Amino acid sequence: MTEANNRLYRMIGEQLKEKIKNKEYAIGGKLPPERTICQELGVSRTVVREAIIMLEIEGIVSVRKGSGIHILSDQPKRVEQAPEELDSILSRVSADLKSTGPFELLEARQNYECMIAELAAINATQKDIEELRRIQKNALAEDRSRDSKWDKEFHIALARSSSNPVLAMLEEILWHDRTANPLWQNLHTHIDVNDLNSWHQEHQLILDAIEARDPKRAYNAMWNHIESTKNTLYKASSALE
Repeated sequence: MTEANNRLYRMIGEQLKEKIKNKEYAIGGKLPPERTICQELGVSRTVVREAIIMLEIEGIVSVRKGSGIHILSDQPKRVEQAPEELDSILSRVSADLKSTGPFELLEARQNYECMIAELAAINATQKDIEELRRIQKNALAEDRSRDSKWDKEFHIALARSSSNPVLAMLEEILWHDRTANPLWQNLHTHIDVNDLNSWHQEHQLILDAIEARDPKRAYNAMWNHIESTKNTLYKASSALE
């Protein structure tokens, strides 16, 4: 579901565009009601709505409240980009994250990663679960006193298994910049290896909940994991005094 479901609305959007190009749906006319499209294509209303939003952005349809979905064209308009502005925003966000305190970052993570774990318990495919198992297995072979690559891999893979591409992208950005954060780098050198071993065990509890398809248990396991991480960092920071 991770890859397929993330791209499902695009696939449905492309199917609707083909129907318009083939004149099954005429320019100047309307698309069928959402419910009809759902039944014809065998997908949820959420997927259909996202596909229609995509078509509206491309200028192919216009959604008019109370009037339906009007077909304007069979060719997508060129969406203008603002690369310099986007680069500026991304650079600013990256700079801010690199100077954000570890505890501020953990506070944010505790809130949205619990939601990620909850969604993963609902949406993760067998392939997603196998990837999480692989990361857990490989972590046992790594020197956890020196490398926490397995920690990053687990959380990013978990975010991808939520089937929400926005959450997955946010997770990758935060982990990338956390790695470059000098405050985190300094604290990490003072983390006890036993605490890193505990993180691995806590990851397993999260994975167990996901395999059991238990969203509440997955949520709580992630909450407890971040609490444990906070305590580990408090202990590591006291070593600097």
